[in-house]
Amino acid sequence: MNSTANSPGFAIVKLSGPLLLAFSVDWALFAVLTVQLYLYYQAFPNDMVFTKVLVYTVYCITLTQVIFVTIDAFNTFGYRFGDPSALISTAFRWLWLVSPIFGGIVACIVQSFYAFRLYRFSGSWIAPSIITFAALGMCGMGIFGGVSGRESLKLGVKLQTPTVVISTIILVGTALIDVTIAGCMTYYLTKSDPGFRRTHTLVTKLIRLSIETGVITALAAILTLALFFGIPGKTYFAVPSSSISTVYANTLLAVLNSRFQILNGRTHVPTSDIHISIPSNLPSTVGGPMASITREEFSDGSNQAMELKQMNGSATAV
Repeated sequence: MNSTANSPGFAIVKLSGPLLLAFSVDWALFAVLTVQLYLYYQAFPNDMVFTKVLVYTVYCITLTQVIFVTIDAFNTFGYRFGDPSALISTAFRWLWLVSPIFGGIVACIVQSFYAFRLYRFSGSWIAPSIITFAALGMCGMGIFGGVSGRESLKLGVKLQTPTVVISTIILVGTALIDVTIAGCMTYYLTKSDPGFRRTHTLVTKLIRLSIETGVITALAAILTLALFFGIPGKTYFAVPSSSISTVYANTLLAVLNSRFQILNGRTHVPTSDIHISIPSNLPSTVGGPMASITREEFSDGSNQAMELKQMNGSATAV
């Protein structure tokens, strides 16, 4: 193995390039996850304890993963910088733990959370139960595959057939679960759309979010398979494979953080407010401000008017 990396004419970038991209993608996704966690902490202090525990558990698992990824990166490009054999002996030292085990646990947690949300929308336990049991099965296979393939995941060592089969089943199964979740959420949300403008906007947003998160997570698994089988003997598959858990964690926070809106942002319903206030220095028989009228006109032409009258210190809404 070492002779291959040190042989004349060998393009070392074929080994180091994908590894550097894999490490960089992990760090970048973790940085995005940290920002999302901060936004969640600031915006939803009154969430249920269960939801908070779920979020912080996923973040801690992802943090642990990034620590192991950083150890591999530092051993490869730090302690043994310039040594081609380090790309074989140290680059994938913890990949067996990062990708199948951590990735499987985070994927199981997130998919089970989606299954619970699906139950809340549909009122049926059938599809959510199937999704949850399938996610638990993929998680168990991921732990078994990671432990059994600990040695064979090193670069230059031919993967054993059972490890390849288990990894393929896990990735295909994970992608199918994500697509199923997106399809079920789209169906039930579309079915429950009452047709009112503001409610329809919210339902459309949830449908789009369900499809986007499902496609992103499924794409990470499919891309790993495509690179592994399409470019055998290379490390390109490590880029999407090592980032699967951080992708799932980011989609979870994206779903939770989608509940708040940025005022006057691109998705905010435009309004025009007309405030008419009668100055308090005008003469009045009752004293004080006579009236304060606020009119809010929505973009669809509907009007909502409210008149506040204050007389002798008492306010009345009309």
